[in-house]
Amino acid sequence: MNDSDTSETASTGNAGQKIAGNVPIPAFLRQSKGEIHKKFIDLEWQQRNRLLMGTQKPTSPDTPISPWKRVMGEDVTKRNRYFNVDPFVANRVRLKVPEGHSDYINASPIKLFDSETHVGRSFIATQGPKEDIAAHMWRMIWHETTSPAVIVMLTQTHESGKEKCFQYFPHSMDSPVQIINENDEFGDGFTATLTLKSIEEDTSTRSTIRELELKNAEGETKVVWHLLFGGWPDFLIPEGEDRAALIKLVALSSSKNAADSPRIVHCSAGVGRSGTFIALDYLLHELEEGNLDEVSKDEDPISDAVDELRKQRMMMVQGEQQYWFLYDVLRDLWVERWLRLKGQKDGEGNVEDFVKGQVESTPEVEAERVSVRKRGELEMELQGNVDRL
Repeated sequence: MNDSDTSETASTGNAGQKIAGNVPIPAFLRQSKGEIHKKFIDLEWQQRNRLLMGTQKPTSPDTPISPWKRVMGEDVTKRNRYFNVDPFVANRVRLKVPEGHSDYINASPIKLFDSETHVGRSFIATQGPKEDIAAHMWRMIWHETTSPAVIVMLTQTHESGKEKCFQYFPHSMDSPVQIINENDEFGDGFTATLTLKSIEEDTSTRSTIRELELKNAEGETKVVWHLLFGGWPDFLIPEGEDRAALIKLVALSSSKNAADSPRIVHCSAGVGRSGTFIALDYLLHELEEGNLDEVSKDEDPISDAVDELRKQRMMMVQGEQQYWFLYDVLRDLWVERWLRLKGQKDGEGNVEDFVKGQVESTPEVEAERVSVRKRGELEMELQGNVDRL
């Protein structure tokens, strides 16, 4: 939708905002599908250029290694769930293991900074564990987090008949205990007991919430909250109640996590749904803090956030459908927040209906929304057994 789409009912406000139905909508949230598509293509080209630079060999011994160089090697291939998703050499989590052993795990530290206070929001994005290296996940959690820690799992163990993630945690109270690294793989004595303390089906977040206790051989313990989201279907994006549940899950994961601890976020490959969740968490924080209130017409915080994520881990927010989803959600929440702060209430329907009525009133724009979703589904189906989420 361009500016002329609302010319009869809108006037321009401060900071590139347009007044639509008495709600000031910033320019970056009024972009048409075509404009958003172009920005996604630009992000794709930037990523391709980074990955290409990562393959180039240094011209001399004094030339620094590219920050986009991907981790390579036999151990990497064996431990990766997918052949085409690797962390960057310059930005990866290293397992705490004795010298002489591979410290590789497909996991990347992620940090996004508050645009005003510059305080960081920390995460670790990782792939869904494989059976033979599930203990590596718990080793990483033990060393890289503080108690209470949070794991956000955005995939089912199996989707469309394929394993997306090994069952690396106790499933039910019928068998609540797992022994981690019982065979002492690295010979350093690190073993742990993982105990399921409670399990709850939370309808508000569409999640299975498990409280786990991780105890090492010395008797030291760590509380780990495992949040398994059930509202993100394979090849799709959360819609309706699932979308509302995801937003609540973002808040829940933050509230249960120790302030100085990175949240562990994974789907299957650890880039699509994981990147979208992390971007959404950051953008919702920026929105609630008021950091988006004075965004100029030339700025696009969503595009900037995705670009920053991809500098830290390849393919984050992998599909265009996921990218569009961020704009769709943030636009709805922008209006909701504006109404809340102004003390107004929508008496003719919910906020989503209000937004569609004021911002997306043309059939052409609604058709664009459907087109993006259908193209996203087809794009992901054509990938076959290469994970897109």
